Amino acid sequence: MVAGEFTIVGAGAIGAIVGARLIGAGFDVTFIEADAAHVTAIRAGGLRLSGAQEVTVRPQVWLPHEVTGTLRHVLLAVKARHTEAALVPLVRHLAPDGYVVSLQNGLEEAKIAGLVGVPRTIGAFLTFGGHYRAPGEVVFGGTGTFRVGELDGRMTGRLLALRDALRAVQEVEATANIAGYLWAKLALLAIYFATALVSADVTEQYDRPAYRAMFGNLAGEVVAVAHACGIVVEPFDRFDPNVLALDAPRDPRAVQAAWDGQRTYWHRHEGRRTGMWRDLAQHRRPTEIDQQIGAVIVLANARGVPVPRLCALLSMVHEAEAGTRPLDYVNLDALVEVDHEDHH
Repeated sequence: MVAGEFTIVGAGAIGAIVGARLIGAGFDVTFIEADAAHVTAIRAGGLRLSGAQEVTVRPQVWLPHEVTGTLRHVLLAVKARHTEAALVPLVRHLAPDGYVVSLQNGLEEAKIAGLVGVPRTIGAFLTFGGHYRAPGEVVFGGTGTFRVGELDGRMTGRLLALRDALRAVQEVEATANIAGYLWAKLALLAIYFATALVSADVTEQYDRPAYRAMFGNLAGEVVAVAHACGIVVEPFDRFDPNVLALDAPRDPRAVQAAWDGQRTYWHRHEGRRTGMWRDLAQHRRPTEIDQQIGAVIVLANARGVPVPRLCALLSMVHEAEAGTRPLDYVNLDALVEVDHEDHH
């Protein structure tokens, strides 16, 4: 790939981290960003990364209505609830042989393919992260796992070229099973949404044995739905969701290894709380639970897989979004009750 071929839609945490590192490697990156204050700040003083990396880059950045010309390689880095709104105005600009890569959590590739076609859609999975701090500034939390994959599992020339370019961001591999990684992340996100219901560090919550089985069973319900959909779930960051499956005996050592992997991941990162918690506690805005856990529940219902824990989690997060459920350990206690009811 040559410089000038990347357009990043969304200059929030993930988009900014990817874009800044691509720019640092010599790629000419253009951003499309809907937040006018963020755009103004980037144009005036550049886009600043702080945290695990301190750097300021000065990219071109456009508001959506300012976009003209042809887009070839689009990296979509908006929240899942904004996928269609961000992409619909850009479809007419996408080159016939161009593509859109989802740098999002969830199963957004299906929505993207519905708008631009399967041949112009590429999936991605990532666990590096950060958060938006202020207009013009994003905090980089640290590195993680990065995978890219064609939806049909083929190792195409364009996929390998994309992989090679994205190595400017961090180590990345092409995979023939991107769906397996996306579902694995959903299993972990079920745990993260539960931790977001408490104003305490993720590591503190992990260290309370009373909640560990409940967290694991939330992930186990997601794994059950994945299996019902014919998905082979992939391990990542030393966290293997398969060991939390509800339809097979668990190996205590394997389960402990999964939790140890999670602790290691969080202890090497700048932050100790999730983006979902920041959505609820700091930004007072909706999370992505409908597009992520809600989407799993829809598929579970279609395939007759019971997911009472995920349904309870969805309801509680909605109440937290509405401001009617305080963020406290009593929420985890309530989820433990649901967990015990289903177990018995």
